[in-house]
Amino acid sequence: MIRFLSILMVLLTISVGSAQQVETADFSYQSANLSKVLADAESAYQIKYSYIDSIVAPKSITLAAGKYTPDSLHSQIAQQSGLTIVKIDSRYYSVYDDTQTVRQEWLKEILVEGLLSKGISKTGEKVVISPQKLEALPGVTDADILFSLQQLPGVKSPNETASGLHVRGGTSDQNLILWDGIRMYHPGHLFGMISGFNPNAVDAVHFYNKATDARFGERISSVIDIKTSDKIPQQFQANAGLNALNGDLDVRVPILKDKLSIELSGRKSYTEWLQTPTFDALAKKVFQHTNFKDFNNSNHFDFEDYSAKVNYRPFKDTKIAFTSILIDNYLDFSSVAPGDGPRNQRMDIFNQGYSANWSQKYGAKWRQNVLLYYSAYTFNYLRRQDYTLNRFDEYDKRNRITDSGLEANFNYRFTSSLQLDFGYQHMGNDLSHSFTARNQGFEIDLDNKRLLNVTQVGYLQASYHWHQWDFRAGARYNYYRALQANSVEPRLFVQRRLGRRLVWQATYEKKSQIMNQIRESVTNELSLENYVWLLSDGKQYPIQRASQLSSGLIYKTKSWLIDADAYYKQTQGITSLAFGSLYRYDTAIRNGKNFTKGIDLLIQKTAADWRAWINYTYQDSQQRFDGFNGDAYFASNASIWHAFNLSVYKKWNRYALAVGWNWHTGKPYSVLDADGNVVSLNKERLPHYHRLDISGTYQFREAKNWSGKIGFSVLNAYNQRIVISKEYERITTTINEVQDFRYSVRDFYALGFTPNLFIRVNL
Repeated sequence: MIRFLSILMVLLTISVGSAQQVETADFSYQSANLSKVLADAESAYQIKYSYIDSIVAPKSITLAAGKYTPDSLHSQIAQQSGLTIVKIDSRYYSVYDDTQTVRQEWLKEILVEGLLSKGISKTGEKVVISPQKLEALPGVTDADILFSLQQLPGVKSPNETASGLHVRGGTSDQNLILWDGIRMYHPGHLFGMISGFNPNAVDAVHFYNKATDARFGERISSVIDIKTSDKIPQQFQANAGLNALNGDLDVRVPILKDKLSIELSGRKSYTEWLQTPTFDALAKKVFQHTNFKDFNNSNHFDFEDYSAKVNYRPFKDTKIAFTSILIDNYLDFSSVAPGDGPRNQRMDIFNQGYSANWSQKYGAKWRQNVLLYYSAYTFNYLRRQDYTLNRFDEYDKRNRITDSGLEANFNYRFTSSLQLDFGYQHMGNDLSHSFTARNQGFEIDLDNKRLLNVTQVGYLQASYHWHQWDFRAGARYNYYRALQANSVEPRLFVQRRLGRRLVWQATYEKKSQIMNQIRESVTNELSLENYVWLLSDGKQYPIQRASQLSSGLIYKTKSWLIDADAYYKQTQGITSLAFGSLYRYDTAIRNGKNFTKGIDLLIQKTAADWRAWINYTYQDSQQRFDGFNGDAYFASNASIWHAFNLSVYKKWNRYALAVGWNWHTGKPYSVLDADGNVVSLNKERLPHYHRLDISGTYQFREAKNWSGKIGFSVLNAYNQRIVISKEYERITTTINEVQDFRYSVRDFYALGFTPNLFIRVNL
């Protein structure tokens, strides 16, 4: 594969030629949408425009029939739309509204539009998803944000959850998830099976897996920056939807014209009253090997999320926004085990957050953004088993996080080719966690800690454009007060255009992380969400530090896209419970490191009414721990060598269909002998995984005051039964008053045939 990619890169480089710009072109428009005018100009002049859709979409242009040069056309556009068009070089132009405080950057010009789907684009360093514009993706129902990200190469979910994203060998807790600047610690519903964020309240999702802006830190894998709309609607807007799991409603209300508006969104499950085939399929996977069988009035699981935002524009160059969000999952289940007394399990996962954002423009060069945020996360899990009147076992697990901070971010534009970003961030973390076991005679606190830390951050970043070169270099400095430690995180992005169709990119970055989840191989019930966040103490739980180097090529024509990227990533400071890796009688927490090397490849063919793409990911992820396994490296628990996806999207008038086939090699697992001892540590592989997903939509004909669509999705259409993980249960026995234990293995199977239906109406 590496040889194939090398040959491909050479051929693509050789095939590139220089473009000759057409001097004049014929145009004639009567109240045409500006986006169409720009698209026609790109084709006629062989140039490229960079702009934000929300700025261009409302504008219309009228042109008398005639010949126009690029300058004369741009003059007409500027006069009629009030927008500014800046020439970057001989081929690239930036279109922006100089009256808004939107930060315009030549470096962030759109390289690829329609990446996998309409509504997904790629800039120099990130992928942007606009949920409101998304076409059907295989298996995706109603633009689920986190599930949509899994369509990208290098983003996998080995356990088939929406929230369990593994990006370039990282674990899900190494992804920074922001909702209008609010740090989110619980991103999933139904134990991670669906995203915890209502896509209908989202304007755009910015996803970084490399070349991360110096403004972002705190996590070492990726950044998922979710932004809600900052526009003031001209009239009342609403949309409502219903699927086989939940219903939702989003309303946007103007209060003062062009000055003040409010948006309210809510989503609520009805699984506590009605269990559909969709819920049954998801529950069968989530609750396998548990006693959770019958959900009724007394045994139920439900989830909900709500958000609100107030947008205020007191002056032309001033924007103020207040945002709030709440995500809640609740389980209460009771049963009677054969031969024993009643068993009860309760789990409550709650995340709420608030933010205030002030954006200000000072003239043509200075921009500022000030953010104040607060996030509170609670996790409570209680399991109680009554055997007789006076004999019981109780297990209590708790996690509390309070995360608050202040950010002051600034941007100064020296010229159209040079700009500077810098800022200061002050963040506080208050975290506690506990593990408590009780029975009829005693109580044991396995772990009970509260840790506090204040992080102070300063960052500086310069962006420069020179001929066909784009550069961005910067650094982020973190000081962790409680640990008396610091980290310096350099960031580098280099981009070179090798002609009209080919772009080369190279990146380097360092990151650090002081909050993470301890993952165990030894499971208990509800293990998908039963993990606890910890705060580094500098000793037992060190700071995680990662560095990543990548290089790749993007080849783009009107109908073809090839995007290839190779990377090497190294992480230090990871921790593991020794017994979580199946070593009997060893309960130490050990520190270690891991590395991941890989290749992400996307090949896409686009036509007028269809699109097809192939994703391929090669990945080798290994880890080692001090004093463990002879200090030798072994495969990471979620290491997947090869992953392949083939998808097709087709549209017929108002009908659309998306079909995708996914295949990847199995995860590693450890082999045990009859006594529960480890024979080989992650040396064996599960069977290959494969699944067929389908989605379809029908768009209603737009009426004067409303529009809508209906659709369906199917996950695992041919109901393939595949083992996706082997989990290990620690079994304790007492013989002649001597306590011993061993491990037993349980196979966990993939999601079966899972249908879903939805309907959405927009007013």
